[in-house]
Amino acid sequence: MIKPQAQPREAKKRGGKAGPVNTARRHLDRCARAPLFVLLLFQGLTCLGQEKTNPAVTAPGETGEVRLSAILNRSIRYCRRLENVALDFVCLEEISEKIDLSRDKEDEIYVPFNSGIRTQIKIAKRKQENTYLYDFQFTRRGELKRENRNLLEKNGNPVKQKDAQLETSVVQVRNVLFGPLGLLSENGQGYHDYQWVAEEDIQGDKAAVIDVTPKKTLTGTHGYGRAWVRENDGAVLKIEWKPESISGYEELAGRAKKYGSELSIALVTEYGFEKNGIRFPNRDYSEEVYIKPDGRKFVRSRTSVIYRDYKFFTVETDIKY
Repeated sequence: MIKPQAQPREAKKRGGKAGPVNTARRHLDRCARAPLFVLLLFQGLTCLGQEKTNPAVTAPGETGEVRLSAILNRSIRYCRRLENVALDFVCLEEISEKIDLSRDKEDEIYVPFNSGIRTQIKIAKRKQENTYLYDFQFTRRGELKRENRNLLEKNGNPVKQKDAQLETSVVQVRNVLFGPLGLLSENGQGYHDYQWVAEEDIQGDKAAVIDVTPKKTLTGTHGYGRAWVRENDGAVLKIEWKPESISGYEELAGRAKKYGSELSIALVTEYGFEKNGIRFPNRDYSEEVYIKPDGRKFVRSRTSVIYRDYKFFTVETDIKY
C-alpha cells in the first residue's frame, strides 16, 4: 500500500475554506463517477484521416455480391432519411447496472496540488447495483438538435430532477438513434468494407447479417461491428459493436492483462420500434467479462438500457426519390 507523502490539512471548521484533502475528495468523486468507456455511435468520418474509396463487398459468389451491393444501396437511401428526419418525441429510458469491483486494487491517484499530495481512491462498495428511470426528450429540426433527461427514479425511489445527467458509472452510449449512419450512410460506406455473414429472421423481417470493417488506413475512434439490415429497405434492426471500436478499450485490455484473463465485451443495440419508416432503439446492452485460462468467468460490469413508452409528435423526412 502506498503511504501519503504529506498529511493533508482538513478545513479548520465547517463552512471554512476547504483544505487540499476536501478538494482531493471532490476530484476523486468526479473520477469515480466518470464512465469507463464511451461508445461514439456517429461522428463525422471525414476527420478520421483518409479519403473515401469504394467499399469492398464480399459475399458467396457473384450473385451474392450483387445482392449485398443492392442491400447496401438501400441502406444509403435509408440513412439519407435518417440524416434528414425532423424529430420530436419522448420516451422512458430505464437503465440498470451491476458493478463488481472486488478484484480492483486501490489505484494511486496523483492530485496536482502545490503540496504534492498522493492519495488513493477508497471504494466504499465493492459490489453495486443501480437503477435509473429517465424521461428522455429529443427534438431535431435541420442542423439543430436537443436532448434532455429528467430523472424520475433512482434505485426505486422517486426523484424529481430536471435536466439530469446520465449517472451510469461504467458505460455511456451516445447518439444511439443515429448509430447506423457511421456504418452504412453514403459517407460511411466510403470508409468501410462489407462482408456477407448470413441471413436471419428478426420479428418476421428478413435481415442480412453484414460485417462492417473500417479500411486499414482509417484512423481515429468510431463505432463499427456487425449489422442486421432489413433486406427490403435497408433499415438497420440490430448492431453488435466491436469492442476495439470503443473509446477506452486499451484501458480494459490492460485490466485483462493484470487479471491474467482474456477480455470479452458485448455491446449490442437493437432498433425494435418503427415510426414512419425510421427505426428507434428499444434496447442497448453491454457486458464486461474477464475469462481465466481454466474457463472461469468474472463479470465486472453489466449495463442494460430499455427504451419504452414512446410518444411521437414529429417524425418527418423530406427526402424524395
